[in-house]
Amino acid sequence: MSVFQKITRRTVLRAGLAAGLIPALPLRADMKDTPEALAHDAYIWGYPLVMFGRYLDTFKAQGNPINQFVVQSALSTPATPGGGPNVDTIYGYTWLDLRGGPQVLQVPEVGERYYSIQLIDMYGDCFAYVGRRATGSKAGAYAIVGPDWKGMLPAGVKAVPAPTNDVMTFARTFVADEADMPAVRDIQGRYGFGDLADYPKATRLPIAKPEVQLPPILDLSSAGAGYFDELCARLAADPPRGDDIAHLKRFAAIGIVPGARPSADARLAPILAAAVPAADKEIKTVQYVSVINGWSVNFSMVSFPKDPLLRASSNKYGPGAHIPEEGLYFNADKGPDGQVLTGQKAYVLRFAKGETPPVDAFWSLTAYTPVMHLVENPIGRYAIKGGMPGLVRGPDGSLEIRIQHQQPAQGPANWLPVPDGPFRLVLRTYQPRAAVLDKTYKLPAIAIAG
Repeated sequence: MSVFQKITRRTVLRAGLAAGLIPALPLRADMKDTPEALAHDAYIWGYPLVMFGRYLDTFKAQGNPINQFVVQSALSTPATPGGGPNVDTIYGYTWLDLRGGPQVLQVPEVGERYYSIQLIDMYGDCFAYVGRRATGSKAGAYAIVGPDWKGMLPAGVKAVPAPTNDVMTFARTFVADEADMPAVRDIQGRYGFGDLADYPKATRLPIAKPEVQLPPILDLSSAGAGYFDELCARLAADPPRGDDIAHLKRFAAIGIVPGARPSADARLAPILAAAVPAADKEIKTVQYVSVINGWSVNFSMVSFPKDPLLRASSNKYGPGAHIPEEGLYFNADKGPDGQVLTGQKAYVLRFAKGETPPVDAFWSLTAYTPVMHLVENPIGRYAIKGGMPGLVRGPDGSLEIRIQHQQPAQGPANWLPVPDGPFRLVLRTYQPRAAVLDKTYKLPAIAIAG
């Protein structure tokens, strides 16, 4: 067998089709292609591309390096910026530019520890993972290959075809507590990137910072007709792939083509601007979640959503949503009485013996303020994690998590502190087992403490 693997655009597309990674996106046959309808559809279809373009611009404006991780060197706290930080994993974040050729990602042996490196294209599609679930825990080398590259890879380097030349890259590495941080720093310090010509040397090891500035939640509702100019500019930088091209062919009727400025057309500009508010509202209000015992969860995420509205909706609160096999998040902001969760009441989440979430990696329950910051509290605890030392179980083997503002009478062992006002809960399951994925397992409802 040759020690090289030949990679071309054709083999990349063929591999994606064979694996079901490049889907046929449905067109809307139920609506006439009026300029108004096309503008509406184009806003929704292009929403992730415009969002990710802004994320990329922000990343560069912050002075961050391309093709090199910036990694978090300290645990998250209530002061950590951005929405929804956790204390389960330490983050790494970068953007890849594959126009100059593949970037070779090298990862170390991690043992039983959970880690994942998530790769997301410019259309918001989570196209691949390197990590414990997807590629195993041993050391390895992975060439992230752009759609236009033709060449060969050395033996031992696995190809990861990327649909676009710009790729958002998130790393998450499990951390148990502060005492575990030195081991985590050592592992993530070896998540290296290098040009293919430099392999096997990883020429760009991570830059460590106390905080990693993750992409902000953006609001595009006021973008007006200029949104479509932005979309066209992004199309020129990162053209669509596969059957996504069929959508773009429709939108050409209203001047949406790579590099164009459709807002410069005086007849079209008012139509384009008028389409933005309604299409944006549709993205923000559509629901793809299931509600199970008061917990909302999205089972609909796939690597390449066929529905443009699902793809847009999945990215409306920022990037990085996992496919279910990697991680499912259960969210709650209301109690059993239908009222908003508040620290003015005391709650309990009770797991019967053997009924904690079935996972192959870990689960955790985290409390957040209404704006998704961690909750300041006197014992410095922001989450309850499965397997956390010191948890106390009942005589029957059950586990009761006390969710309240003041320390419970039972003591702090199972206490998840919350603010004295409204709050939200997120229960994360990483590498959930089949019973979670097929909804056989039901997360218990939150109850008001007696």
